[in-house]
Amino acid sequence: MLLYIFSDFQGEKTIPDGNPDLVILLGDIYYRDALEIDKKYNCPKIGVYGNHDTIIEWKETNIQLIHEATFEFKGITFGGFGGCPRYSRKPNQYDEEQCFNFIQKLDYVDVFIAHSNPAYNLTLAEWDAHRGFKAFNYYISEKKPKYFLHGHLHKPFMKQEQETTICSVYPFLKLVL
Repeated sequence: MLLYIFSDFQGEKTIPDGNPDLVILLGDIYYRDALEIDKKYNCPKIGVYGNHDTIIEWKETNIQLIHEATFEFKGITFGGFGGCPRYSRKPNQYDEEQCFNFIQKLDYVDVFIAHSNPAYNLTLAEWDAHRGFKAFNYYISEKKPKYFLHGHLHKPFMKQEQETTICSVYPFLKLVL
């Protein structure tokens, strides 16, 4: 299965040609760009909002939001959690407890999609928007999804944590499952 994954179009934007089986948006993609993605690809599209998205950012598109929900496609289960750790009063920000409450209820998914990252650096201040969620570390450790996809950091990389491949997406990743 061919996935096209997009995140964080502030500054950089990539919308390649092709025929993906599924498109995933990891947030911070504004309405006009989401609409362009929606029109360009004739396949299912799922996503989660980022901390810079409004709560109706993709309202008039065919992009299915899976924040605190799951989605199954061709035998692969996706789970999602949008936003980032709380650092202001704007929307799409969550306390660690809110994230952990969802994580505790979530069964195994093959692919977890999130805007925010796991907590890579535990020394970052509690007000740092990029500190990540410790609940994601817990989920990766306990449930071991095949993939954990996130944006938010504006720094693309892949790393392996036990059985989970973690992909930091910016601004685009083509992935074959």
